[in-house]
Amino acid sequence: MAMEKTKRGGVGNLFDIESPMAIELRRIMIQVGRQLDLDRKRSLMVTSAERGEGKSLFSLHFALVLAYHMPARILLLDADVRRPVQHTVFQSNVSPGFANLLDGDSSIEEAARPTRIKNMDFMPAGTTSGHPSRLFGGNRVRHLVEEMHKTYDIILLDSPPVVPVSDPLHFIDAVDGCLFMVMAGQTPKDVCKRGVEILRSAGANILGVVANNLGEVLPYYYDQKYYGYDKSRKKRRA
Repeated sequence: MAMEKTKRGGVGNLFDIESPMAIELRRIMIQVGRQLDLDRKRSLMVTSAERGEGKSLFSLHFALVLAYHMPARILLLDADVRRPVQHTVFQSNVSPGFANLLDGDSSIEEAARPTRIKNMDFMPAGTTSGHPSRLFGGNRVRHLVEEMHKTYDIILLDSPPVVPVSDPLHFIDAVDGCLFMVMAGQTPKDVCKRGVEILRSAGANILGVVANNLGEVLPYYYDQKYYGYDKSRKKRRA
């Protein structure tokens, strides 16, 4: 996977750090940083209501922007053990990874993979011999993230969607906040509302909503498929 920083400031062929999308991602980084103070050790979860809303691609690009602009060690963690994606992007084996750590079958050093970005690693989802829902009990995720913070400053969890499975609710106590992805013009309002309600009822700190694919629904002068960001003004509990 070509991800080397080029002389013009891009990140290889995968991501142009000066593209309009990267500019939008920097805005999100700045707004999230104002809420969480990203100069401290932080963990973030990216989720959505349902599949196909672009959370994995956003997680990848956001991790690249964080790594490029911040003097911090970044870990992109594929926490979707049911439908893992990130290992295919990095052309890596799916295990050992996150699930193997939760099973006690691997170590962080074995599961984390270096990338061509010197301050960014990624961890694949891994595999488990048991049912995925049994991996997350007993505050395992929180303890594991705390252990990862001995090495990494910012941990970004690419989480499963919240409506089909309950897995993301086990991550809430392990992260400082979550970003909620919505596919503009596609995600039904009732599904989106249900996803937010699930997160709020579990006590999630929803930092904001990230709208993907805005270029398809905004006026003609938006000629790029921007990410947009709507900061949550006030945290409400259902």
